[in-house]
Amino acid sequence: MARGVGDLRSLLEAYMRTKLTALTIGETLLVPINGVMEPLSFSVTALEPSAAVDIVDTDLSVDIIHADQGPILNHSATSHNSASGSELVPGVSIDVSVSEEQTKPFLFNFPAKVNTIDVILSCVEGDASLVASCLVQSPSVVDNTWLDFSAPSRKQKRLRISRDQLLPLGSSAVHVSVVGFTTVCRASISVEPDSTLEDKVEVEIKPSSPVSEDGLRLCVNCGSNVPTARFDMHRIVCERHNVKCTRCTSIFKRGSDEAERHWHCELCNASGDTGDSAKHLYFFHTPASCTCGTKHSPFASIAELAEHRRTRCPERLIECRYCHNVEPQGPASEDAVDIMDGLSAHESYCGNRTIECIKCKANVRIRQVHVHMQVHQMREQVARENMVPCANKECSKERATNPLGLCVSCFGPFYTGQHDPDNHKLLKRLARALHTQLTRGCDSKSCRNSMCATGLQNIGSGTGSPVLPLSQTEAAALMVPILKAFAPLSTLLRPSIDYAKIDLHLCKQP
Repeated sequence: MARGVGDLRSLLEAYMRTKLTALTIGETLLVPINGVMEPLSFSVTALEPSAAVDIVDTDLSVDIIHADQGPILNHSATSHNSASGSELVPGVSIDVSVSEEQTKPFLFNFPAKVNTIDVILSCVEGDASLVASCLVQSPSVVDNTWLDFSAPSRKQKRLRISRDQLLPLGSSAVHVSVVGFTTVCRASISVEPDSTLEDKVEVEIKPSSPVSEDGLRLCVNCGSNVPTARFDMHRIVCERHNVKCTRCTSIFKRGSDEAERHWHCELCNASGDTGDSAKHLYFFHTPASCTCGTKHSPFASIAELAEHRRTRCPERLIECRYCHNVEPQGPASEDAVDIMDGLSAHESYCGNRTIECIKCKANVRIRQVHVHMQVHQMREQVARENMVPCANKECSKERATNPLGLCVSCFGPFYTGQHDPDNHKLLKRLARALHTQLTRGCDSKSCRNSMCATGLQNIGSGTGSPVLPLSQTEAAALMVPILKAFAPLSTLLRPSIDYAKIDLHLCKQP
């Protein structure tokens, strides 16, 4: 069994739910893993409730023991295999050489205290594209999350990846690929934290009027504002030395190589160097089909195919929010609830499995567990709001059914199995407990009970005025009102007692 491939239990359960109908002891299961060449091997050593079971529409519980009793990595472990490629370290540049359509994979872990990372590819010779993904271990020009298809004239390719983009994916590992476009491409790749983009911003100047309000005139050839007094001379020199593209606002020196190599795509509004045309036509005007067999295939371009593979494609890899495995998302769900919840076909299937609620033992769909637990919380809140409190003012628990109106914890020291129909013995135990509490205390350093000798001493020491212990007479005087309030318990009529009006303060028993 291979190690470090994520959550093995969830992976195995997902494979058995979708690929198997029965299990027998001694059977060997070969579970394929996305991005791993060799499948994982599992041997069935024990089954309950019998040696052969039917697992169709059955909730499974799996225990995994490694063959050599070694530790099995959990989901947070990072898998390093041949598909992951070399590891990129922030601030360190790595030389890379690729041929046409060759893919060179790399891997880097997003630093903990960095919000933004720039992946930079600087082409020295030839041209290549830069793509990256969190879930695809070897990204390509069609399977990726971030991409840069910029023209060969732009030697530096750049991907900006922020931590906010990684949070929904639940991963800090980013897989990067350099995909060659020319016959030979030599470049260097690096990752830079919190770098600043230095891209030039092109501003298109649209002359609304050839004459400006501050004594300047706008040259329609180069787009510059020229003083009116020198405008005629500027126009003669400008038209002699500069030439303006008839399709865009680009200005070139007349007869220069840059002007000769200026190019416009006949199929769209793209422009650039003539050397950019081949890559532009390949990525943006070459029809491409998806292996998923969608009705929208073939797409008008590879760029549209890449957008389809990133969003709607059934073969797009996602990390399931329920089983946490990387699986194809499947076809778009037609169920209204799934659409509102943003669930893919796999997540809809996975979320409809049931588990047992730890509180009420009911079978609940996994996708509805959070709602089910909110119902429990609401019921508990309503129960607390309607709760009748314990008669002991030092307690906040719910009142139980007993003559003193105490909770289960407070009434415990007064309970006895002796026959006491008129509650005389119960009232004697209450009187004894109150007397002991008032004269001796409970010996608790945290006690602040005003009806306890220890509590009175703690309160007095906190204020700087020591309190003397109560005498027997003083203790009896404090006990009398409480015992009189409980006196109706010993009568035959047993009238109802208003426990809220009884000022009963009992210390908690250790």
